Amino acid sequence: MKKFILPALVILALLAACAPSATPTPAPVADDSAISPAVITVDMFYTFINAAQSPEELGLPWNMLSLDEQCNPRDKCELTNFTNTWWASKAAYRLYGCDTNTVIVEELLYARDAAQPTTMTDARFWTFELTESSGLFLINKRSPINEPGEECVLAIDRTANP
Repeated sequence: MKKFILPALVILALLAACAPSATPTPAPVADDSAISPAVITVDMFYTFINAAQSPEELGLPWNMLSLDEQCNPRDKCELTNFTNTWWASKAAYRLYGCDTNTVIVEELLYARDAAQPTTMTDARFWTFELTESSGLFLINKRSPINEPGEECVLAIDRTANP
């Protein structure tokens, strides 16, 4: 009887590993050292945007922005402006780790109601500067750039399966 317990556990583990999961598959990583708390925070920001089932759920990524960033010229300190922008779209993206508090995002938007992201906007690049407050990272500033610099390393790629 004991002979069969270990093989049964191995088979069970293999079946569990092959079974479909409700959780998203981890994104491909180019360099593990590029995955910093800042990269994880920006990944969560876009994950919350893409997973929102109602405009109200966009309050989660909104709360990841510092007060300064919530009051940027696009959002003007109003959650409604942020919601109006993001409720129409989802994002496929690549995250590049640059330093402890800087992440470059290559962002491609597609319609939220699309079953698959077949038609996307041209790639736009953004610098996300983060700040740490009480042990949490907040997105302190988002600004457009042309492309990531050589010091930035691809950390997460969510363009194939956003």
